[in-house]
Amino acid sequence: MTPLNEKPQKISLKKIHYAIMTNEATEAWGAVKTLTMPISLTLTPNFSEAHLDAGDRVVDSEAQLDSITIAGETADLPTEVLVDWYGHAMSDEGGIITNSNDSPNPIAIGFESGSKLTWFFKSKLKPGEEAAATRKKGETNYKTYPFSGEALPLINGNIKHVVDTRDTGVTATAETFFATVTLPTITPTP
Repeated sequence: MTPLNEKPQKISLKKIHYAIMTNEATEAWGAVKTLTMPISLTLTPNFSEAHLDAGDRVVDSEAQLDSITIAGETADLPTEVLVDWYGHAMSDEGGIITNSNDSPNPIAIGFESGSKLTWFFKSKLKPGEEAAATRKKGETNYKTYPFSGEALPLINGNIKHVVDTRDTGVTATAETFFATVTLPTITPTP
């Protein structure tokens, strides 16, 4: 029996990368942009499930991955990111116009966590709750920017691609993996 490549990983979230999906039909993306101050990212898979009960027991069960909920927080979301992610418009004065008809742009979103590199190919994000408070004497606080959304499947059903740079034969680095959004390939076995 061959031992598995098990190595503990430290918690890490180095960067968040994203690219606007420019064509949903052909599944094409624009240039990759990078946020360097992520704070947290939580990924929750969402399943459709069914169970078949017969003879006073469960005889079969089925679960299908529908989407993955993404929730995160960053130290800053620059104006360009707010426009790219949430579909807001820029005013002539350089501000953001939020309109009730705004619709989030589909984006690929990726991140580096330890030795693992991940791309979600099609996500739609929305802003989180924003709070402001007065500064109190002797205290300093920081403002953070929460966001959430769903990673959705592509036409072929693919939702994400994860590469562990510790695995044998992996040549990808963070620089090459996040240079562009590239769909993974599979060589058919004879």
